[in-house]
Amino acid sequence: MGKILVVAEKPSAGADMAKVLGCKEKRDGYIEGDQYIVTWGVGHLIGLKQPQEHDEKYAVWKLEDLPLQFPIQESLRVLPATAKQFRIVKELIHRQDVDSLINAGDAGREGYLIQSWIYRMAGCRKPVKVLWASSLTDEALKKAFGNLHDDKEYAALLQEAEARAEGDYLLGMNYSRLLTLTRAAAGTSLSYGRCQTPLLNLIVKRDREIESFKPVPYYDVEITYSKGFHGMLINEKQDVQHITQKNKAEAIERKCKGKVGSVVSCKTEEKSQKAPLLYDLTSLQKTMGSRYGYTPEKTLELAQSLYETHKILSYPRTDSRYLSNDIFHEIREHLESCNFGIYKEFLKDIDLKDQQPDSRYFNDKKVSDHHALIPTIHDNMESIYAALSREERNVFDAVAASMIAIFLPDYQYSITELIIAIEDCYFLSRETTILKLGYKSLLKIEPGELQETKEEETKQIIPLLQEGESISVDKLQILSKKTKPPKKYSVSTILAVMEKYGIGTPATKAEIIKKLQNPKRCFVVLENGRYSSTEFGRNYIDIVPETLKEPELTQHFETGLKKIHEGNITKEVFLRELLNEIRTNIEKFCVTQISQKVSRESSGAALICPKCKKGIIRAGTRNYYCSEYKTGCDFIIWNTVAGKEIKPPQIQQLLEKGRTDKLKGFASKKGSKFDAALILTDEFKVGFLFDKEEKK
Repeated sequence: MGKILVVAEKPSAGADMAKVLGCKEKRDGYIEGDQYIVTWGVGHLIGLKQPQEHDEKYAVWKLEDLPLQFPIQESLRVLPATAKQFRIVKELIHRQDVDSLINAGDAGREGYLIQSWIYRMAGCRKPVKVLWASSLTDEALKKAFGNLHDDKEYAALLQEAEARAEGDYLLGMNYSRLLTLTRAAAGTSLSYGRCQTPLLNLIVKRDREIESFKPVPYYDVEITYSKGFHGMLINEKQDVQHITQKNKAEAIERKCKGKVGSVVSCKTEEKSQKAPLLYDLTSLQKTMGSRYGYTPEKTLELAQSLYETHKILSYPRTDSRYLSNDIFHEIREHLESCNFGIYKEFLKDIDLKDQQPDSRYFNDKKVSDHHALIPTIHDNMESIYAALSREERNVFDAVAASMIAIFLPDYQYSITELIIAIEDCYFLSRETTILKLGYKSLLKIEPGELQETKEEETKQIIPLLQEGESISVDKLQILSKKTKPPKKYSVSTILAVMEKYGIGTPATKAEIIKKLQNPKRCFVVLENGRYSSTEFGRNYIDIVPETLKEPELTQHFETGLKKIHEGNITKEVFLRELLNEIRTNIEKFCVTQISQKVSRESSGAALICPKCKKGIIRAGTRNYYCSEYKTGCDFIIWNTVAGKEIKPPQIQQLLEKGRTDKLKGFASKKGSKFDAALILTDEFKVGFLFDKEEKK
C-alpha cells in the first residue's frame, strides 16, 4: 500500500496535521512519515493569466477587442512568487509511492478552489478525499481525518467557486478597459471591481448626502406632571409627534397649559429576551468595530491568530450564527475549556443534564460550510489565554461570552406605558424596569443589542394610576430640535450595508474595504472610526455608469452563484449570461460615446484644445480633456476648481477666450472664500486672475 499525500493551505496548518499523523521527517516543502506525506501551499500557487499573457496584442488596450474571454483551461498559470512550492507539490503528487491525496486546504469555497487548481495544473489523476475541519486542535484534526469526505460531494461548491473567480475576472478585465478607453482622462488607467466599485458608490453617496443636507427645524411638546414624571405628545400611531411649524406647537402648549390630565390607559407588560445569536465573522467584526474601533481586517487577523496559532477558536471565516445539533453532544467540553477567570462563576450554574438543544441556536438547516464561532475544546485553554495579547483576549472574550450566554437565563424586564389625555392631545410616558438580568449579567449591555427604550425613559418611575384618574400638570414646554444628517459609515455600519446589498462574503469583506484604502489608489480613508471618500474616489465614481456601480449588480451576481450551488443552473450558463450583459454594456457605452462626439461636431460649437488645436472631450461631470490624449496631449480642465463647480458656458468661455468673467465662491486651502476670473496660463494650465492684477 502506497502513501497518502496531504495538501494543507499553509505551512503552519501543515505542521499541525503532520504532528497528528505522526510525520516527523522534515524536508524542503513537506514533512514525511511512514504512511503520510504532508505538504502545503503558500496562499495561492495558481492564478489567472493577464490578457497579454494569452496574446501580446492585448497589451495595447483597444475597444474593438472587447469583450475579452479566455477558456479556464487555457487561463491558469503558476504564480512566479510561489513557483518553487508548486514544483514540490507537483513532484509529490506524481511520486510513484503516492496512491491518493487528501485535500486539507481551507474548508470553504475559496480554499477548495485553490486546491482544485493546484491539482489541475499538476495533472493529478489520483483519487482525492476532502478534510473538512472546524478547528486545528489535535482532537478536531483527528476527528476530521477519521471522517474524510468524497470530493464528489463538493462538485457544486467547485462550480460555484470557479464561476465566481471567472466572473470577477471577466468583469474586472473588460470593464477596466472599457472605462479607461471611453471615460478616463489622459494617462489615467481605471480599475473596476464588482464589489469594491458599488461599495465605493454607496460611500460617495452617503458623503454627498451629508454635505448637501439642510437641517429642518421641528418641535416636540414635553409635559411634566406633578407626581414627578414626564411624557411626550404622541400621534395616532402612538409615536412621538414631531411638529414642523412652531405656531402649531405653541397652540398646543396654550391649549394644554394649566389643564388637568385624564388617564386613558396604564398598562405594565412583562417581557423576556433570550441571549443573542452566536457570532459569525461579520457580526464579530461589527462588535469589535463598535467596541474597540478594530477594522474588519484587524478583527479577522486576530480571529485567524486565535484559530491558527493558538488553536482556541473555531474556523473564523464562517457565515453561520448557528451550531449543528451534533455539536450539542460535545458542548459541555467546550464550556469546560472556558472554566476559568470571570467565566467560572457563570459556568457553575449551567446544568446540561436534562437540556435539549435550543433550536434558536442549534439548527442544522442554518449551518452552511461551518458552524458559528465558539471556543474549541482545549485542555490548556487557561494558560494559552494568559499569554494572549490584549487585543486577542478582547476577541476571544466576545466569542466565549456569547457561547456561555446561550445557556444562561433570559433577560427579564417590564415596560409600563401610561397615556394621558388633555383636551384632544395625548401624551405617552414610559418606564422600563429590570426584573432579572439573566444572560446580561455576563454580557452586560453589548453594543448593538436591542434597547427597548431610550435611556432617559428608563430613569423615571411611573406611579400605578387607574383609567379615568385625574392628574395635574406641573410644566409643559416646547423642545426645539433639528433634523440631523445621516452619519458617515463606521466599521460596524459599513459591514451592515455590505450585508444588506450582498457585497462580499464574510471571508472577503475585509479585503474589499482594504482595497478601497490602498495608498496607491486611495478611494476611501478611515478617520476617527468613520469612512470618507477621497476626491480621487469621487472623481472615479462620477465617470462610472450607473449600471456598473449600483449594488444590484453584485446582488444579481451572488444570486447566480447561489443557483449554481443549488444545482439550478450550470457554471457555463452563468458565464454565458454574464458575458452577454458585458457585451450589451460595451455596445451601449460605445454608442453613447460616438453619439456625443457626433453631437459636438455637428453642433458647430465643438470645443477646441488650445494646446494642439484638436477636439475636446467631456468626461461626464468630472473634467474636459483633449481627444488626442493617446498621442501625448495632456491638456485637461477639471469641473471643480478650488471647491467651485465650473459650468459648461464658463468652460467654453475659458477655451475660446483664454479667460472667464469674474466668478464668485472659490475657497482657499484654509477655507477662506475669494473671487477671481479663471485664465489659461502660457503652460496651458488653469490659473486665477484677481482684480488688482487686471488693473495693472
